[in-house]
Amino acid sequence: MPRIVRLLSYTAVAGVASYSIHRQLIHLEEKYPAFPPSAGSKALRTPSPTTHCPYVDIYAAQIPLSALHARVPSNKQPTKTELENAWARSVFGSRILRAEGLLIGLCTKLSLSPSYTGDADGFSPDESGKPRVLLNGGLRVQRVPGADEDSNGLLVSMRLPDGPRLFFEAIARWGYPWRLMTCVRHEMSVSEPYEMKGEKFVQVGFASAHDYEVVETEGALDQQKLLPAWVSRLHRGYARYVLDSTVEEVIRELERA
Repeated sequence: MPRIVRLLSYTAVAGVASYSIHRQLIHLEEKYPAFPPSAGSKALRTPSPTTHCPYVDIYAAQIPLSALHARVPSNKQPTKTELENAWARSVFGSRILRAEGLLIGLCTKLSLSPSYTGDADGFSPDESGKPRVLLNGGLRVQRVPGADEDSNGLLVSMRLPDGPRLFFEAIARWGYPWRLMTCVRHEMSVSEPYEMKGEKFVQVGFASAHDYEVVETEGALDQQKLLPAWVSRLHRGYARYVLDSTVEEVIRELERA
C-alpha cells in the first residue's frame, strides 16, 4: 500500500474515533450536568496544605430506592449509611471500575484480578486498622459512609507517583504550559429518599476533585498551570461514564429480579 494511502487511512480512522468520542462526551454532558462544588462534602473540596483544588466535578442520577435497597444485605428498612455503602459497592463492583482494577493489577502485580472492591467487608479499616486499599492499590479509603457530620458517602483518594508529576513541573518551569495533578479524590453520595408519583427515589452521585501542587513562581492560584482543557474534559467524561454505567447495571439488576 502506498505511503500516502496509509497516511490517509490512519488519519481517517483517527478522525472517526475522535468524532465518536466527542459525540459521546456531548451525550454524557447533556445527560449529567454538573452540580456546584457545594453539593459535595467539605473533605472532598479541601486539598492538603501544599496543594490547591481548582475544580470539583459532581454528577448525579435518579434511581428507584428499591434498586438500591435490593443491594443492602438486610430486609429491614435501610439507613442512609447502608444505602451509601450499597451505592459505593455498586460503583466499585461495576464492570468499568473492575476493568480498571484488573488493568492496574496486570501492570503492577501481573494479576488478573480487580482486587478488593468492598464487596466482602465493606470499606471499614482492614484487619491491621489501616484504611482499605481498593482496585489493586488504585484508590485508598479516606472516609467511610456515616463517619462524621460532614460525611456525604464514601470518599476515596489516589496519590499519583511523584516521578511523572515532578518531570512535568520541571519542564513547566521552562515554559511548558501544563502540569500533572498530585492527588485525585472521588466521593459517592446518596440523597435522602423522596417520593415522585407514588414511588420513592434517591439521587446517587459520583464526584471528582483534583489537587495540584502550588508553585510559587507561577503566581496566584488562578494562574497555576493545570492539565490541558481537552484532557480535563476527558476526565469529566470518564466520571460521567462511571456514573452512567453503574446506574444502568443497578437498574438492569432490578428489572431482572
